[in-house]
Amino acid sequence: MALPSIEAEDGPVRLLLTALRCEKGDLDGNLRRHRELFAAGREAGCDLVLLPEMSLTGYDAGAALTLTDEIVTALVADSRDGPRLSFGLCEAAAAGETDGRPQITQVLAGEGVVHAVHRKYALPPDERPEFRAGVGFETVPVEGTTTVTAICAEVGSEEPYSLGADVVLAPSAPGLYGPRRVSDQDWQSGFDWWRGSVRADAERLLHPGGWLALSTQAGATVDEDFPGWAALIGAGGIVHAELPDWREGVLVVETP
Repeated sequence: MALPSIEAEDGPVRLLLTALRCEKGDLDGNLRRHRELFAAGREAGCDLVLLPEMSLTGYDAGAALTLTDEIVTALVADSRDGPRLSFGLCEAAAAGETDGRPQITQVLAGEGVVHAVHRKYALPPDERPEFRAGVGFETVPVEGTTTVTAICAEVGSEEPYSLGADVVLAPSAPGLYGPRRVSDQDWQSGFDWWRGSVRADAERLLHPGGWLALSTQAGATVDEDFPGWAALIGAGGIVHAELPDWREGVLVVETP
């Protein structure tokens, strides 16, 4: 899978950010793309590869997995000899859970083990009936830098920023409402909305010296459109590095 790639200037923490099409329920295809991007991150000397919200399963409540499913444990094992890997999935409720709804989960793996699991806490109204909320946020060290994960709508909530992490990791899958995108102008409109929304949140919430690292689902799936964007954004909503549009791509960047 050859995706357009942009590389930014040097700094202490090296990230591979992605705008990636994640077809719903295509576990084998999504796993293959994850492994290709992980290998690209390792070759580029990255400390962390960040994949979008629901990247492994696609944005599909019917494709829910447990963290012990073979496809998940295999991907975690891949991190044994490379950078850390943050990937998303629809997580099935554990046996015996009173609330059987799945959760929107982001796994941070490295050295072949799971280092952290964040389950989306700030669910917007359209997600609340279908998914179960998580319990909050925690900071996780990556190569001497503190990180916190904020999934999509959580980018606009105050709590993850209040923990004072150096880098807010923002895996996202913002679906575009209305008619399906059929022209570049349609896609550009959706992209402009998403880019403006994220920048406004960063301007309002990022502390001086903090960074927001964004990876987004990109393109059309079977029933939904996603305005792909990968970017590293600093305080004041200033974009340090970014992919140029809504299409799939890879951004290798280091926090200054």
